Amino acid sequence: MVSTTYSEEKLLQEKCGIVTLYAKNATNQLKPALLAAIGVQHRGTHGAGVAYKTDSKAYKYTDSGLIHEAFTPNVVKKLSQKSKWLIFHTRYGTNGGYSKKNIQPCTIKTKDGDELAIAHNGEFVGLINYFKLHKLPVLKNVSDTYLFTYLLSKAKGANWKEKVLSTLDKVTGAYSVVIGINNDIFIARDPHGIRPLIIGKMRGQWMIASETHAFDKVGAKVMREVKRGEVLYFHNGNMTVIRHGEKKPKHFCDFEWAYFGRPDSLLPPNGEGDKPSEWLSVSRFREQCGQELAKEITIKNATFMVGVPDSGVPFAMGYATGSKMRYIQAIVRDHYDPHGKQRLFMRDDQMKRIRKKVLGKLSLIPDKRIWKDAIVVIGDDSIIRGNVSEQLTKAIFAMGAKEVHWIIGYPPVIKRCHLGVSIRTEEELIAARSKGDAGKIAKEIGATSIHYIQPDMFIRARLENAKLTKPQNPQDIFLANGGCGGCTNGRYPIDRDGNYTNIV
Repeated sequence: MVSTTYSEEKLLQEKCGIVTLYAKNATNQLKPALLAAIGVQHRGTHGAGVAYKTDSKAYKYTDSGLIHEAFTPNVVKKLSQKSKWLIFHTRYGTNGGYSKKNIQPCTIKTKDGDELAIAHNGEFVGLINYFKLHKLPVLKNVSDTYLFTYLLSKAKGANWKEKVLSTLDKVTGAYSVVIGINNDIFIARDPHGIRPLIIGKMRGQWMIASETHAFDKVGAKVMREVKRGEVLYFHNGNMTVIRHGEKKPKHFCDFEWAYFGRPDSLLPPNGEGDKPSEWLSVSRFREQCGQELAKEITIKNATFMVGVPDSGVPFAMGYATGSKMRYIQAIVRDHYDPHGKQRLFMRDDQMKRIRKKVLGKLSLIPDKRIWKDAIVVIGDDSIIRGNVSEQLTKAIFAMGAKEVHWIIGYPPVIKRCHLGVSIRTEEELIAARSKGDAGKIAKEIGATSIHYIQPDMFIRARLENAKLTKPQNPQDIFLANGGCGGCTNGRYPIDRDGNYTNIV
């Protein structure tokens, strides 16, 4: 049943992990794809899905939960067939619900019998407005990826190259997208390169993934990133550029550096680069953030430093090194606890229960000789809602600590993101409620103090040898230096209506 009711809150956007394999001739792709997908599992834990094309037809399977929960041995056995391409997706839904029907890849068969499968990481901005303007029908509670799939299936053109390009011209926003059509694959990245997408090769076939660690899992070679605005076509075993990268400024998401990226993944240090051998590991970047903050902030008479596993650890170690402070990993992540397998910030479908899960996922070493009368400095990649920091602060004081000081590797998050981060309302953001006042935030979580990295420090850590650009408007510092930190100041490269931002 078709509805023409349009509601931005009902549109489900998806920010996720992608793994794709493509070969000239059909081969066994499911098992290596599953292994590679573990390398992007952290990008989406709500569900997982696969679409693949055999010599005869396309298939799709999706289910809720983590990869090992959705793809049991029996499921893998039933799905194992030789395929020409395979698209795997780990889902992290943002706005809207979390029903199974929105787990990607999205698939559709056109009236001419062509089979389409699409996986997407990012957010197509302005799709609702486009559907309104053109009086197109929209099913209730569908994802932006589904709307894009629908548009593509109805596109006009002499061939699928023209149809893909014309459909991409109708959308703006943050997107890294993989499109399977019959025996071929198209991949594209938005003109600002906001979300990552990497190309490589594995044993004679092409591989595309959201992060380099997926390639490491299967021994694949990383060749290069997809350039911003670039569209690539895989046909008859070969890759062809059908649209060269556009000249719009690069604006890679800075929250990818701070939180989303795995510590063992690599990213171009200045927002883009063709030589993976020169890329910067996310772990090293976070460590450099800690060293930058140590130049500015000193915690008097600190007893020791500890990092919050996993993404807060390299940042905290960098701060400890820069401060010449003793480091103790006195907080342990329990990977065998059901909550230890999750990234709690991303489980906003269970927001009211997050506080109860923190001390299941994270455990303090219960040796009071470590904590008694200690002035503890604790580091984390970011504070978004304050659930984790509040629970850990209480637990550390309960172990006998005298003071608890937080250092944070990302500036205060005060704005909703419409380009790929799951923030539904500004009211849920602890920094927004406190108007960015670190003293008020510390009071709310019960800490002695909180110290955030400043934007210029954060940017210097990822620029490496490049010079920091200082724009006329200080709020544009992320945009002026090849990034996007709109969640910290409201300055995004693209607004909610799909219009591009001019940097002053």
